[in-house]
Parts: sequence; structure tokens; C-alpha cells
Amino acid sequence: MLLAIQAAAVVVEVQLPYKDLRLKDGAQLTEVVIKSFNTSAGTALLQVKKDLISVRMSLLPDEVSARLKELAPVLTKEEQEAEKKQETEARQLAARNAERHQEQAEDEVRADRAASRQLNVQAREQADKKNTNRLLEEVAVVAEARARVYFKYEDDPFSNIGAVVSGDLSLSAPEQVPGWTGRYRVTGTAYRQYINNRSSGFGRGHKDFEILIDTADKGKPKVVDISVK
Repeated sequence: MLLAIQAAAVVVEVQLPYKDLRLKDGAQLTEVVIKSFNTSAGTALLQVKKDLISVRMSLLPDEVSARLKELAPVLTKEEQEAEKKQETEARQLAARNAERHQEQAEDEVRADRAASRQLNVQAREQADKKNTNRLLEEVAVVAEARARVYFKYEDDPFSNIGAVVSGDLSLSAPEQVPGWTGRYRVTGTAYRQYINNRSSGFGRGHKDFEILIDTADKGKPKVVDISVK
């Protein structure tokens, strides 16, 4: 597999092909040919398919590094010390890179968890808001229905008001009674046209009122009081 070696040179030319080559940093290379390596710089020149790249020899698999060392010329003591220093620096750099990648991965996990928690909070808030709106709509419907019945058939039965010919209601939006969970207040004004039993004619009038509605029983609105102002 060795085509040419310049033994006396710092740069050693070789021709070592590998179908697959996995570096120690996790990179997976295919169709690789090691063209040369520099014993002083501690780097190797690789042809990956049609591209030439330079990698540190410390990143090569151990068996590949051992093969290259067999092909390398004998180093002086100074060159050996320099090579050891480069290997140490490469290991330290790899460790720092791994630590940085780990920190980045942990940051991404924390960010994903925070985003997930925020989405859950928003989903709960939207669900609570939807449920509250639905409940208020139900309270308003119950209040209107009760007021219509009351002011047509029940209000002041001993007055001169006979049959109610027509009527209308003006209702406020339901509001929760402070300090009373599940209880709501609806205020409004009832307008009526009715037969006057005393004058045998028609009369008109309006009355302000307040309705208290309780929703504590499984969220079902129930009128607990209606009072005329």
C-alpha cells in the first residue's frame, strides 16, 4: 500500500486507502486516501473522495496512527518531545471541545424544557380562559331567562299591573362576587308595557334588578336570588 516515502523529510508521502475511516471526534469519512503526514505538525493530509482535508493525527484511529508511525522516519529527541506536546495539546483541545459540546447540549435541553413548560402554561391559560368564557355565557343565559319569567309573571303580584303585553331587558355582563367562589352577579333593567287593572288602560315602566347565580354545583349556573332595586 505504500507507494513512496521521503524518509528524510518532515512531510512523509504515503498512499493509504480506506473505504471507511471514523475519526476520534466522531466524524465518519468514506473513500479516504491518506496522502501524507507531517511528523512535526502532527497533521495528515487526506483525500476524501475528491476533496483534500488536513486533520490532526491524534484524531486518526489508533491502528492508523500506529501504521503511520511505522512509516515515519526516526525522530530526534527534540522532535519526539514536540510531538508529545502536540498530542497533549490535541487531547486537551478535544476535551475542551467535548465539554463545550456537552454544555451546549445541556443548554438546548434546558431551553427545550423551558419552552415546553411555557407552552403547557399557555395551553392551561387558554383552556381556563375558554372555560371561564363558556361559564359566563351560561350565567348570562340563565340570568336573562330568569329575569324574563320574573318580570312577566312574578313581580309585584298585588299591584295594578295586569298582563304584560311586551317587555325588554338590559343586562350587564356577569361579574364574580368578591370573596365568594363560583357566585356571579348580573344587574339590569326590565322594561315593560302592561295592562293597568285600575284604569283599564295600558301602563309602562321599568325596574332595576340584581340576580345572584351560583355555579358551585359542578359548574351548572343556578339562580339563588333576584332582587328589585
